[in-house]
Amino acid sequence: MKRVIRNSYLIALTLFLLTSGSLAKENYNQNFKDIPLLAITKLASGIKHICKSNYFFKNLKQHKSYPNFGKIKDWKIKCEKLNSVTNDKELNSFFDREFLILNKISSPDLLTGYYEPIIKVSKVKNRVFKYPILKKNPRFIGKTREFIEKEFNKDDVLLWSNDKIDLFFLHIQGSGLGVFENKETMKIAYDGNNNLNYTSIGKYLIKKKYLEARNTDLFTIKDWLRKNQNVSNKVMNLNKRFIFFKESFEAMAESPVGAIGLKLKPNESIAVDDKLYPIGIPFVIEFLGDKSIKPVVSLDTGSAIIGHNRADLFTGRGKSAEKEAGILKKKIYLYPIIPYIK
Repeated sequence: MKRVIRNSYLIALTLFLLTSGSLAKENYNQNFKDIPLLAITKLASGIKHICKSNYFFKNLKQHKSYPNFGKIKDWKIKCEKLNSVTNDKELNSFFDREFLILNKISSPDLLTGYYEPIIKVSKVKNRVFKYPILKKNPRFIGKTREFIEKEFNKDDVLLWSNDKIDLFFLHIQGSGLGVFENKETMKIAYDGNNNLNYTSIGKYLIKKKYLEARNTDLFTIKDWLRKNQNVSNKVMNLNKRFIFFKESFEAMAESPVGAIGLKLKPNESIAVDDKLYPIGIPFVIEFLGDKSIKPVVSLDTGSAIIGHNRADLFTGRGKSAEKEAGILKKKIYLYPIIPYIK
């Protein structure tokens, strides 16, 4: 980024970043004028999305970094100015005047994908639908996946699944769409977890040389689990994090909501490390391979998303979104976007 950082509070931001990761020596050499029109239009739409939300401003102020990623009053001023832009062709110059892309920090990390799965469900247990999708119960806090799956009772059950592996990945994704045998549907929403740490079974399978690192993705992990049913439960139980669900009464066409209650937009919303960044902050992603860039907005977080340049891209709902998310694994830098105050 060629512009000199002149925001008064950026001195504090630099100190914050220095204590949590090293600043890169080189600056980001792109500016908003380099972003294609379609991408900058989507960025504008994403920022308008967060501007309408009190959750964003509340989360921004409550984050330990405040006001390093912008003061509430500055964000509101920029939101108002953005709403006054009527010609999309003016957006590049608008963003170049009113916002700032911060320098990258730390080492490059991974962009992966997540999606909203569609799974078959039943309200009644039978020989086929025998795997429980459980509601939140305080007695399971601090208990392992293995314990919960043995000790639940019928009052804990929201629905039944016919596939333990699909159910495991519903836990990984955090929400989904349930389809009954009569083709009716139910939105299955995240409702908390058991407060135990997430463990990647993919890393375990690589460590044990069951899978090769270069070929490991969502589909190779699923395939391995299905081919090794005798040990699949043991492997899945290595991830002690257990997710509880509830019925969501949102319209079926609507996307799931992220960590601050805003609807996720396919291929425009990411999950980031909420210990480092307040959820709602927009970013520019730089892909290391071809140096291409992609503006996005952070609307979610996740237990596996740790680090300044680690992100998870929401790809949408169903099989096509699963396919896209399942193979997404790219090295990136994340550049936060903040209000520019002269």
